[in-house]
Amino acid sequence: MTARLATPRVLSGLRRSFSEFLGLPVVIVLGFVVLAHTIDRIDNTAGPREGWGPLRTFLSQYVGDTQSAISMLSTIAGSLISVTSITFSILLLAVQQGAATLNSQIVDHYLRRRANSAWFGFFVGVSLFVLITLVQTTHTTAPVLGVMISTLLGAVSLVALVVLIYTTIDQTRPVTAIATIREAAVAARARQLPLLAATAEPSGPPGDGVPVPATTAGYLTRIDVDGLARALEAHPGRHLVLTLPVGGFVPPGGAVAVVVGGPADPALVEAVGAALAIEDQRDVAHDPAFSLDHIGTIGWTAISTARSDPAVGAIAVHALQRLLHDWAAPVPRAPSSRIAYRDRLPDQVLDAIESLVVAAAESRQHQSLALILRALARSLPVLPATQQHGVARLVATVAPSLASHLPTRMLREDAAGLIAAFRRIGRPDAAARLSEILAHVVEESREGAGRG
Repeated sequence: MTARLATPRVLSGLRRSFSEFLGLPVVIVLGFVVLAHTIDRIDNTAGPREGWGPLRTFLSQYVGDTQSAISMLSTIAGSLISVTSITFSILLLAVQQGAATLNSQIVDHYLRRRANSAWFGFFVGVSLFVLITLVQTTHTTAPVLGVMISTLLGAVSLVALVVLIYTTIDQTRPVTAIATIREAAVAARARQLPLLAATAEPSGPPGDGVPVPATTAGYLTRIDVDGLARALEAHPGRHLVLTLPVGGFVPPGGAVAVVVGGPADPALVEAVGAALAIEDQRDVAHDPAFSLDHIGTIGWTAISTARSDPAVGAIAVHALQRLLHDWAAPVPRAPSSRIAYRDRLPDQVLDAIESLVVAAAESRQHQSLALILRALARSLPVLPATQQHGVARLVATVAPSLASHLPTRMLREDAAGLIAAFRRIGRPDAAARLSEILAHVVEESREGAGRG
């Protein structure tokens, strides 16, 4: 039994490793291996020196005899391996430091960047190319092209190391790291749109039905909506409610969906379960809420007393504000679909912002709370009605947070701006609640100053 369970986990781990990082480097390394054998074949079929062309004759004067070529290639190979090993170690330390400063998920996004995997594949491929050329030189009488291309690649690698060092350090800076996470969230949301377009928004709880249990514990990473539709074709009158969102965790035997409309035979339950991929880790490529959680965690850590870094907190607030606008527009749904799936993402953005409000109350960072209020005030007029209602819901959290701060000029002005924004969109109750709290805080501050 243990072996049976271990095999899918190993295969899943290998698949994830190649999709996240290893796939592109392996292709690049194989390309350099093929190039090395091709160059060696060209050198071996060049014929006697008298039949060489002018370019090969010109290059041969810099190569010398076979022993000179071996000496040069040995020097290049040793230098490349040493410099690359040291550089990679330093870069990994830089990424680790960035992850410790911001969020551990920085490593995930670093691994998923195609440019990073391409750089690693390039350096390993160049080193392997030089080593293969060195070994093949023993049976090649005049390895002109092999030596010259190895020299050229060695020079390019040294220059590329500088670029790699800069790009790695740049990716660990808060601005770049948070922007990368936000872009990953936007890309994952775009991949999620076909799922939303093929499903209906549920009108309420699923009600009574046949639950579809999870065969293993893990996170719901992907939903094969076409497979679900095919499974329902043979069962007219049945509807499917997906109770677990993408990225949600389910324990063993927990329900991931409910079949409603009548009894469901085991074949339908099995087909539905097969269309829902449950894995040990969340998939940042198809789970926009995963990246959203990363930004929220970075912002919470920066704004709270865990780190007390308002500058990083401001970057996170602005990233959440941009996501609020990116995902505010209603997405196309299929009301007549027999598959129901609730789109929780717009509410989750507001939940992340609400968490930052709580963190600002805990740390008494008035500038962070003022920035959040300013972001909400500027976003309110252009948000759809459903999102405006969600922002108004945040007043229940903003009001006590505002009451815990001293009424600085920045906080008073931004709170007044949010109050005015609520009034302009026709939310007088929210405006009155905030106005009452702001007046109370100001009055209490004046009384305290008078007693002092």
